[in-house]
Amino acid sequence: MQVKGSLVVQNGTLITANRLIPNGVVLIERGLITDFGEAGEVEVPADLPVVDAKGAYIAPGFVDIHCHGGGGVWSWEHPNAFAFAHLKHGTTAILPTFTYNESREQVRDGLQTILEAMDSREPFANAIVGIHMEGPYINKKYGAITSPIRPVDPVEYQEILRVAGDRIKVWTLAPELEGQEAFVNEAAKYQISLSVGHSEATAEEIFRFVPQGLRIGCHCTNASGTTPSPSRYGGTREVGVDEAVLVHDDIYAEVIPDSEGVHVRPLMLKLIHKTKGTDRVIIITDAMPEAGVDNGNGSDLNWNHLGHLAGSRLTMDKAVRNMMRHAEVDFVDAFRMASLNPAKVIHMDDRMGSIERGKLANLILIDGEINIQQVILQGQLVS
Repeated sequence: MQVKGSLVVQNGTLITANRLIPNGVVLIERGLITDFGEAGEVEVPADLPVVDAKGAYIAPGFVDIHCHGGGGVWSWEHPNAFAFAHLKHGTTAILPTFTYNESREQVRDGLQTILEAMDSREPFANAIVGIHMEGPYINKKYGAITSPIRPVDPVEYQEILRVAGDRIKVWTLAPELEGQEAFVNEAAKYQISLSVGHSEATAEEIFRFVPQGLRIGCHCTNASGTTPSPSRYGGTREVGVDEAVLVHDDIYAEVIPDSEGVHVRPLMLKLIHKTKGTDRVIIITDAMPEAGVDNGNGSDLNWNHLGHLAGSRLTMDKAVRNMMRHAEVDFVDAFRMASLNPAKVIHMDDRMGSIERGKLANLILIDGEINIQQVILQGQLVS
């Protein structure tokens, strides 16, 4: 009898967290990876359906922890449509991400919509694994649209934590704002990974929150600054948020690798990767609703009505392809940065992020150019 979520994927090269395995096989039972390895090393039940990879790479699905929209919709307005738009491009785990310029009412309603989607039996709801709050407690100096950015409000954040709790996996903030210490202490109760972004905090202000869970540098080299600004000494550079992130071993660096190297210049991508090492870099899309929608010119950049760079139109397959090209990294390193590291920083690497026994069977089949050929979500083929 065929069991839902059970199959075998074979005849491809496995991309594991440490190496490539040629002529690989992945055994999936009830949505979980139960075994993997080279053909002949894995005992495959005769009654399981077979997916022939036809020489493709078999890789863990992408985990995108910073994504605002896709498929023409905002993540908090139509979560399932948003998730499916990115699932088609290989993202099997995603955090709908609020923008910092949402009103209290929009945040409240959006949270409810996302939580209902996560609890539903709708197709592809399993790809939504949590929430990322980007703001609203950030530095107005570093917001493309500043009107709804507001001071740290205990009444507001306590209500958000009451409603969403540990479903919030990441919360981006500016550590220098008054009231952040009390907020950080509350967020720590839910094991939320804090992210420094849209900020000009000093290194000391950033580092003091590491014990309470500050683990991420939000979209490095974008929308953060230095203190003091301008520099105290003409012709010199002050230490800023990016430098603090690069120095601290416990902080991951998010990067947005667009095709043109605008968000992060290719040389800067190499510097971040060289400084942090593969295990402390996370590839994100920072995608807007236009992601996954044909815009006629093929650009993966996104500009707002003021002509300012505002997120991207990336999907994770494109982001990984760009990272490999700009930073000259290989498949194994690219998938650590796009799958395993983001799973680690949100405390979900025991369930996803790599091809390992006991983890969810979230897999993608790709060619050598990271073109998606097949997506498998918890052992089920996505069509």
